[in-house]
Amino acid sequence: MAYIKIFPIKSTVDHAVKYITNPNKTDSQNLVSSFACAPETAAMEFAYTEEMGKRNNMDKGDNLAWHMIISFKPGEITDPAIAQEVGEKIAEAALKGKYEYVLSVHTDKDHVHCHLIFNATSFVDYHKYHSNKKSYRRLCMLSNKICREYGLNENMPTGERSRSYKENMEYKRGNSWKAKLKFTVDRAIWSSVTYDEFLMKMQSAGYEIRQGKYLAFKHPEQKHFINVKTLGSYYTEDSILARLEKNRTRAKLPKFITREIRIFRQMTVYVDSHNRPGYERYCSLHNLQQAAKTYNYLSEHNLLNYDDFLQHVSDAKESKTVAEQTLLNCNKALEQQQIIQKKCNAYRMCRDIIQGEKNAADPAAYRKAHAQEYRLHDTLLQELKDLGITKLPSADKLDRQLEELQKERTALKAELKKHDRNLEMLSVIQSNFEVLLEEAGVDISHEDQQDKAHEPDTTRTQDVL
Repeated sequence: MAYIKIFPIKSTVDHAVKYITNPNKTDSQNLVSSFACAPETAAMEFAYTEEMGKRNNMDKGDNLAWHMIISFKPGEITDPAIAQEVGEKIAEAALKGKYEYVLSVHTDKDHVHCHLIFNATSFVDYHKYHSNKKSYRRLCMLSNKICREYGLNENMPTGERSRSYKENMEYKRGNSWKAKLKFTVDRAIWSSVTYDEFLMKMQSAGYEIRQGKYLAFKHPEQKHFINVKTLGSYYTEDSILARLEKNRTRAKLPKFITREIRIFRQMTVYVDSHNRPGYERYCSLHNLQQAAKTYNYLSEHNLLNYDDFLQHVSDAKESKTVAEQTLLNCNKALEQQQIIQKKCNAYRMCRDIIQGEKNAADPAAYRKAHAQEYRLHDTLLQELKDLGITKLPSADKLDRQLEELQKERTALKAELKKHDRNLEMLSVIQSNFEVLLEEAGVDISHEDQQDKAHEPDTTRTQDVL
């Protein structure tokens, strides 16, 4: 498992970075990596980012950086490279490419552990990182997810209360009061738009309500009230209010007419006998309408042949894959542009300090007093050359390029959503199409298609609609 501790750094960031990059602890610094900064000049780059935040009126809090320790059980990870990979994934998931950081893996103890020092100020929007119970639980959830991918134990607390042995046995038998309460709460929320309406429907379901410090319900056959916060984070009072707010948002935009194609309805054994005739009539009318919509779509797109339809679905999936790759490339370009902008801003500040040497009374003393700025200037100059920047662009030009990339990403996200909706609709159409083909007596099983693949292509699926 990855056990995480995090605490703020209010001074001496350079000392903290020197400690975690100690060559004796990091295999001669082979287990040191960084993002958007160089380990040697990280403290100075952190300070410049904080200065840019002050210029943009985003100076909140006195934390300069945060120090996160990610520890593993002795013997759980034997390869330090794996620990570094896990640490980098946790850093990427938690910081989302907005904060500079230095990551190192220490192997001087009986257990491998990572040290992560990241800037308290984002170089993207200059917002401060705030660590609290909510952010720590989210960090624990991310850690558990990444540990699960690597086959490690996931024991970090996420704020969710586990079921007791008795409660778990009752849950398996179907007699859990909490499981029944969850079901009733969900049904009441789905059909309510206000908090009072939700409470009224819970009361109509037979539950007694207690509104004190925490909301609680009790079934007539129960002895004690059940506090909603014990049902999980999805059922707390704040979550219930948020879910009701979503219902109100949906209620403002009713869809009286829909052109969406829906899947065919089928009879189910769970329908009561006295409701069966009405449900059968509903299914027949519903299926007739959806069959007409399915036929219209297939006819308009010339896809009445099932093989052509499958090729159409395959092309749609390929188009979505291309859109996903394009969005991924755009995100990488946007991340690189943000790093370039951050380095250019820091370079300008260093350049202004170096140009001040011309007006210094004692240039040698001035250079000695600003040795760190000179060192950072040379490091940034080399990094910008590595990024292909030979001539320093203006701040306005960088802002325009960043804005164009952000607009492109927004457009690509909208396009990807269209692909998702299209594939969802094609999935419904395929299900309806297969039902119609089966009713027409056409066998479209996978095995038959494999057998026909070796025969001459003279018996393609007929147009049966």
